[in-house]
Order: sequence, then structure tokens, then C-alpha cells
Amino acid sequence: MPAKFYDTLLGEYIKNPWMRWISLDKLSGKDFWYRMISYEDITNKSKINFKDVELKKAAIYSGEDVYITNKLYEKHILEKTNENKVLNEIELPLIHVLKKMEIDGVNIDADRLKWIWILLDSEIKRLEKSIFDEVEMEFNIKSPKQVWEILFDKLALPKWKKTKTGYSVWADVLWELAHDYPIAQKIVDYRHYTKLQSTYIEWLLNMLDENWFVHSNYNSAVTTTGRLSSTDPNLQNIPSSDWIAGDIRDAFVSRFENGKIVALDYSQVEVRILAIMSGDKNLLEAFQNWLDIHHRTAQFIFPDKTITNSERKIAKWVNFWVIYWISSFGLSSMLWISMKDAKTYIDKFFESYPNVKIFLDNTIKFCEENNYVETYFGRKRYINWINDLNRIVKSSAEREAINMPIQWTSADIIKISMIRTDEFLEKNNLKSKMIMQVHDELVFDVYPGEEEIIKKEIKEIMQNVLLDKPITLKVDFWEWTSWKYAK
Repeated sequence: MPAKFYDTLLGEYIKNPWMRWISLDKLSGKDFWYRMISYEDITNKSKINFKDVELKKAAIYSGEDVYITNKLYEKHILEKTNENKVLNEIELPLIHVLKKMEIDGVNIDADRLKWIWILLDSEIKRLEKSIFDEVEMEFNIKSPKQVWEILFDKLALPKWKKTKTGYSVWADVLWELAHDYPIAQKIVDYRHYTKLQSTYIEWLLNMLDENWFVHSNYNSAVTTTGRLSSTDPNLQNIPSSDWIAGDIRDAFVSRFENGKIVALDYSQVEVRILAIMSGDKNLLEAFQNWLDIHHRTAQFIFPDKTITNSERKIAKWVNFWVIYWISSFGLSSMLWISMKDAKTYIDKFFESYPNVKIFLDNTIKFCEENNYVETYFGRKRYINWINDLNRIVKSSAEREAINMPIQWTSADIIKISMIRTDEFLEKNNLKSKMIMQVHDELVFDVYPGEEEIIKKEIKEIMQNVLLDKPITLKVDFWEWTSWKYAK
């Protein structure tokens, strides 16, 4: 579907996807050497409401926005940015889809959230009392300084990481201490529950409109991975774990009487993209035969062992992180294994899937020769420092070059799915609504009686974004009365 409008922000994002927080002010200075009047200037650092700004000053401020936007558009025309295929076929049409998702919002059972808040509050108070009883004094559990004084001075627990002000009590330190010291586990749990209570539940309740809906903002030009981000509230960050954390998703319900929440989720999409783009025979055959790819990789890594959940978990991490050129040090840190074992697992992966190594090496070579890499759909990422003589800089550039084609192709796939899904819903006059995009998942608020058509047709749309390939994408389907159990 050709775009009916143009967006200079998205045009810049297509050109410079590594640029963080693209703004008109920043682009005006960079491209035209012109400093625009800032909002802080005209409102005296937000002390004045914009509606109270003198009309002449407000007109100049507003006129600048129009003028610089038009100059930027003219520059894009000269550079032919406006003719970019990815911009016109993915990013611009997606605006229409995101607008509808933001306006429709997500229905929240506020009473359910309030009940979860009460349960958390009770657990927080219980933990607080237990901690105070164990150390025989009260202190501020939220204060890092007071926590390390209690743990390392009063209780003499093993010290891990020295900081400028004392000793670290970050999560990784407490997790290690928790293996042997229950007090550390209690503090971990206390922090977790207080964060759930304030960062998620109170935050969601404060974001509700008068009809108990939240309306997230979806941002297309923020991430350095090509994926959408969600803000105010960030629905992509809602916990999906067990017990109380996962119960937050139980408050995400249908707006329709007897309606359902349906989730369709791409399965192992990045590994499948790797198989397609690398053409590796073993990887493709595993997917063609509908094998468990993590179990299959585990069989390569541990050839003389019966594969347990532990071995499969290691293989899963290897499958995912090798795509991103992880080092043996990085993998050993993640899995808490020796660097020797980590190197062995990585080497075994490449021995088992030889074309993957060739593909990754060729990607770096292409970038060295052309200063860019691109996705399956032709989205380019320029990495001009790929041939830097500084080994650290070059290594970082190589990781970026390896990451981009797979990661950004995955991001493009779900964006294309959203555009085609929206077209399908409109064309067939369905009452069901696409309400969230979370990582590799699309979430729908489904009108009673439309469950089967959503399951069949939307799943088909998502699985067939890449046509005429040796393997198809796989999409899993869940439905329930809330988001928690539709996953």
C-alpha cells in the first residue's frame, strides 16, 4: 500500500538508524547550521504555559517548525530519501496502523490491578518484618548504602564488588549471595515486589482514562534495532513471569462482552531468518522436518549425552547469541560456565552449521567493502568505521554488522505483518482490534465469533511474509479471557 503522506522523522531514521533521539532541533543544527528556538526558551524553562506565550513569539516558534520541516523534506527529495522502498512500503504505511492501536487502547481491569497491589503490599510488609527481625534492627531497604552496611559490616557477608562509596549491592551480587544467605534472597524479593507495585501497577492505574483504557505511544524511530518501542505506558515491559508478576497481565482484558484476548507469536524467528539468509543445509533441514532446533543443536554440542533440559537450555542460548557474534567470555558469563566450555559450544555450533559461519564472515567482508549492511528487505545500515585501525572500534563495528541483517529483518517482518493484518481487518469489516505489539508478538482484542478467522487468517498472514523460501515462518496462537493466559 503506497503511503499517502511523508514523515521527515522516519526519513531521517531510514538514513541514520543509529542516531539516538532524532529531533528537528538537532537536525536543524546538523544540516542547516541553524539553531531553532527551543521550547525551554519560549516558555522560560516551562515556567510559562505555552498558551500564555506572547502571540508573536509563539507564531515565530511554530513557524520555525514548519519552515525547517519543509527544508528537511526538500533535502530528502534532493537525496531521493523520499523514494526509499522500505520507507514507502513499511515505515510510512505503519503510521496508520499505530495511530489506530494508540487510539483504540487496551482495556484494563482496574479492580484486578488494585487487588494485586494489595497482595503485593501484604507480601512487602511480611518481607520487611522478616528482614528486620533477622538483623535485629530497622533500616531503609531501598537504600543501597544501608543495605551494604547491614550485609557487609553488620552480618559480615562476603564482599563482591568494590565501588567508590562502599560495596555493590546490585542484583547480580545479591543473586550470588542468595545461594547461601537467605537474607540476600529476601532483599531481592523485596526489591522485586516494590518495583512491581510502583513501576507497573501504580503506573498503569495512573495511566487509565475514564473508561479504564490505557493508550500507549508506539515509536517507530527510537530503537537501534529497528523494532517499535512503547511508552506512556511501556506495554512491552509488562512482566510475563509466574505468580504475582504475571498476574499483572491478567488485568489486560477484552472490551467486548464475552470477548477474548488472542496472541500470535513468531517462534524462533531470528534463527529461522538465519537459516534462510545463510542457506545452511543442517539448519534448514531441522526446520523443514519440524525438529526442536534447540534440542537438535544440543545433540551437536553434546554428541554422547542424553539431552536433558539443562543441555537444551545451553543450546538455546548458543542458538540465539551466536547470531550476535558473542564471544566465549560473553557466553561463559551468561551461562556461568568456563570460557573453555563456552568456546567449545560455539565452535561445535559452527561445525554443525558451517554455512552460518560463512554467512557471518561474508557479511563482515561485504561491510568492509561497502561500509553498510542491509536486511532481507533492503533496509541499509551504514557502518563507516568498519575498517577502523583501532581493534576495539573495529570489533564493535563487526558485531553491529553481524547483528543488523538478522535483527532488523525480524523487526521488518512484524511491521509488515501489522500492515497486512490491519488491511485484512478493515477489508473484512471485522470488529476485532489489534491492540499491542510486544517483541515478536501481536495481541488482539477479539470480538465474539471472530476467533477462528483471526486464528486462521492472521496466522497465515504472519507466516507468509517471506514467500518462496525453503522454510516458512512459524507462528504460535493462544487465546483466553486475559493476556496472561493468552501466552
